[in-house]
Order: sequence, then C-alpha cells, then structure tokens
Amino acid sequence: MAKTKLRRGFVAEAHRWADDLRGELDLAPHDPLCPKRLARHLEVPIYPLSKLPECEEQQALLEKRQGYDFSAAACFEGRAAFILLNDAHDPKRQVSDIAHELAHILLGHPPANPFQPDGIRDFLPEHEMEAERLGPTLLISDAAALRAYKLVSESAYTLYSLSDEWGITRDVIQMRINLSGAKKRLGKAA
Repeated sequence: MAKTKLRRGFVAEAHRWADDLRGELDLAPHDPLCPKRLARHLEVPIYPLSKLPECEEQQALLEKRQGYDFSAAACFEGRAAFILLNDAHDPKRQVSDIAHELAHILLGHPPANPFQPDGIRDFLPEHEMEAERLGPTLLISDAAALRAYKLVSESAYTLYSLSDEWGITRDVIQMRINLSGAKKRLGKAA
C-alpha cells in the first residue's frame, strides 16, 4: 500500500491559512490561536455532546469502538457547518480536536458521517493528513513555534508550563517546534 503524502504546496498553504486567520482575528503572528475564537469568527457553532439530548446516536458516539473513542466531527446542515465535540475529553485535547475539525471545514473536505452503525467513520487518508497538519499549524504558527522554542530554551517556561499557559498539549507544541525547524533556525540567528 502506497504511503499517503501531502499534496505539493500544502505546507505553504497551511502557513498562509495560519497567518491570514491571525490577521483576521487581530492576533500577532507569534500568538497561539484559540480555536473556539476562530470557530466564532467563522460562524461555526460547537455543540458539546454533554449538552445534546440523550439519544441513540449520542450514546453510540460516547462508546469506545475498536479502541477509539469519539473526539469531534465537522458536520453540515446544508452549507452551514457545525462541530460535534466530546467535551468529556481533557480541555487541551478538545483544543486540538476543534482545530482539526476547523481544518476540514476550511479546506472544504466533504463530511464523513459520524453515525456509522459500527461507530467507525470512513475518511480519505489525504484529507485526514491535511487536517492533521493544518489543525496544529492553526494553533501554533511558525512564528509562534519559534517563540515557544525561545521561551523554553531561555527557561522562561518549561514545555509543561507553556502548555498550561497556551492551553495546548505539550505534544502539539513540541511537534510544531520540530516542524518549524526552530532549533536550527534560531541557532543560526544566534
């Protein structure tokens, strides 16, 4: 089976999305982005599962299937997008989940039905890979990743305390630092 790759130019496109949306939200390029604020800006409501009326579909989403539990889904009613969110997850994970689903919406990916009878959703690997790259890039732009690296390397923060300050998981911060090439880029600037 051939390994899925990001389409040519996608990384640059993800950086443009992150930079452009920061501009629309009046954020500095090096600021982390709050996905709930972005969702409000994009007029994408977020519906926590705990606030939905109890129904068969809700229970199906809350059950663990094949070792996975439901995180979030971008859904559509006509052309209007909304996000279903498992708010039982850790708040930092919810931040990543919302950013991931917003990435699908921004990129115009067709929705995957979260209500499959077996609880498993059918995704195109290319779309998932794009959302897995754009979601974290929305949260932490390259400029924010450079700032994060600098804050941690200068001992102003630990990765743990920066994660708490920004409300983003350590794994996402570390991934964005690594993908930005911050160590190499800032090492050359020193």
